Amino acid sequence: MDSTGIIQKVDSNEGHSEAEVTVSPAKVPLRKRLWSVVWDSLDKTPEERKFIAKIDWWILSYCCVSYFFKYLDQTNISNAYVSGMKEDLVLTGNDLNFLTTFWNIGYIIGQLPSQLILTKVRPSIWLPSLELMWSLIVMGMAGAKNVETLYALRFLTGLLEASAYPGIMTLLGNFYTPSELGKRSCIFQASSSAAQMFSGYLQAALFSGMNGKHGVAAWRWLFIFDGIIGVPVALYGYFAVPDSPTTSRAFWLKPKERDMAIARMECVGRKPMKKLTWKVIREIVTSWPVYLFCAIFIVHVLGIRIYSYMNLWLKATKLYTTEEINIIPTAGYGLQIFFTLSYAWTSDALGLRWPVIISACVVALIGTIILSVYPEHNLAAMMTGWLLTFCETGAGALIITWINEICSHSAEHRAIIIGVVETAAFTFQAWVPLLIYNTGEAPRFRIGYQMASAFFVLEIVFTLVILYCSKKWPQGGKEEPPREQVADGDTAHVV
Repeated sequence: MDSTGIIQKVDSNEGHSEAEVTVSPAKVPLRKRLWSVVWDSLDKTPEERKFIAKIDWWILSYCCVSYFFKYLDQTNISNAYVSGMKEDLVLTGNDLNFLTTFWNIGYIIGQLPSQLILTKVRPSIWLPSLELMWSLIVMGMAGAKNVETLYALRFLTGLLEASAYPGIMTLLGNFYTPSELGKRSCIFQASSSAAQMFSGYLQAALFSGMNGKHGVAAWRWLFIFDGIIGVPVALYGYFAVPDSPTTSRAFWLKPKERDMAIARMECVGRKPMKKLTWKVIREIVTSWPVYLFCAIFIVHVLGIRIYSYMNLWLKATKLYTTEEINIIPTAGYGLQIFFTLSYAWTSDALGLRWPVIISACVVALIGTIILSVYPEHNLAAMMTGWLLTFCETGAGALIITWINEICSHSAEHRAIIIGVVETAAFTFQAWVPLLIYNTGEAPRFRIGYQMASAFFVLEIVFTLVILYCSKKWPQGGKEEPPREQVADGDTAHVV
């Protein structure tokens, strides 16, 4: 990317008019740099600013709202469990973990096939269609008469929801430059925290206002409401998702804007999707990113799993009502949103991902150390420990953003590696919690809190190893674009 301020001509692949791409000088006024930290489009030309606002309106709105309801459907089982489902279906021992395990098995099986299908089928068809199907299945969970039925429906839900996170992260990587992607990824990630907050409030409201209405228990109403509200979001996705810049048929993306989207990706070296070949697969399996990003994402997912057991601790104290057990953890999800967005702005301002990932791990590590000590008679200390474990979740979005940036040379590498990373992480999440977070031992897990601490330490180690490898063996046969230059204003402006 030329930082001299000259105008470059970029031909689109579809025969549209050439797009002129003006690249700002490396040194820009302090005022513009500050604007770019506040919001990354404020220092750009009016035309590009208008374009970014437009794709934010369509892409980001769908991604956030879709993932909000996806995560609502994924995690509502915990709220239902402490709100009467355990007693009504006579659940015992590790049944709650098994419900999560069956979801994980479906999620694992669906991850990589979904990403492979995305190289053949338009995201605008594939992603909303699966969301429509899983919404209907979630509604069906309200009619479950035994835990075996729930196992089967949770498996199907996981299988269909497997498309959402990697598919959306791949979609974001197709339209946003490195200086923009961190914020969008973390805003998208924060929608999952908002979903968990909403689920707690919704279950508390249903328990107090709908329990027993028409002979239906409150926890069953939760599944009904969660499924119903996902349907219109899925229908919206058919219009909102624009596929990729080179293949988009979105009615709202005009030819000139499509040229602009293509030129912006070419300016940062992010290649469009091509045919998936055995050569690409060989390159993926013989390079370091797939293995190290699998390792870091595995320990990340296993580490953050701990906060989902906070409501079991609250119930075990016998100090809180059912409504309070559902509501108190929402403070943690509020912290999660705040920290996730803080990570986005900080990492984009620094132009670096690794220091923020490490900082996030340190905060959560303090929480797991407190829980490892288990000062059960010190309610304030225990509450602090639990709440701090919520604060690392946003690092996951930065890890996936890092994949998009390191593998910017190939859309196939990005899609497949993200799919493999997610599959590997949830493969481990399907069985490791059964051993270290046995709900039969809750809330005082024998080794759970200590293992969560170890996972966050390992995440720090893998972050440093990835940093070293990205400098020693850059992908695509060239050095990764210096993130510091992006932060100083060396961003592409499309006119």
